[in-house]
Amino acid sequence: MFAAATKNFVKQVGDTGRLIPVPSLSEADRYQPLSLVSRKRKRHFWKKNKHASTAFSLKDILVGEKEITAGVSSYQLLNYEDKSDVALNGRLGNHLLNDVGFNISGSDSVAVKASFGIVTKHELEVPTLLRELNSRKVDLDHCLVRQSKESGRTALCVVVESIRTTRQCSLTVHAGMRGTTMR
Repeated sequence: MFAAATKNFVKQVGDTGRLIPVPSLSEADRYQPLSLVSRKRKRHFWKKNKHASTAFSLKDILVGEKEITAGVSSYQLLNYEDKSDVALNGRLGNHLLNDVGFNISGSDSVAVKASFGIVTKHELEVPTLLRELNSRKVDLDHCLVRQSKESGRTALCVVVESIRTTRQCSLTVHAGMRGTTMR
C-alpha cells in the first residue's frame, strides 16, 4: 500500500516525469539529492522505464576526493491528505441445459487514507553543480559505472530533487470482501 500511496501522491503533485515514487519505505533514504539511481530503458513502447536506487552518490563515482559544494534548497510544498475508495464487483455464471449450473458473484472494496502532513521539497542547485562538474571526471573503473556500461539499456541518473515528509505519516487501509455461490 505504501507504493500505491506514493504513486498517487506523485500523480497529484504534478507528474512531469521528473518525480519517481519511492517503491518501499526502506529505500526512501536512498533517494536524496546527489544520490545515483539506475534507469533501465523499456523494451516495448507500452512499458515504463524502471528505476532502482543504488547505494552510491555522485561523489563516489567521480575521480578525486574533492567534496561537491552545490547547495540544496528546501521549502515547504503543501499539507497533503488524500482519501481514495475503490470498489470492484463481478459475477460468473454457467448453465448447462436447464437444470445444472452455477453462479458465483463477489464484491470487494478498499478505502485508503493517506496523511503525509506538511511536505518539504529539497532541490539541488543544478547550475552550481554543472559548473563544479566541468572540471571533474567520472571514474570509469568504478563497479557501478562498469555495470551500467555493460548493460546497453541501463543509464545512471542523479537525483536533483526530492519531496519528503516533515512528521510521522499515517496510512490507513480498510478492506471489505463479500462473495456468494449458488447452484
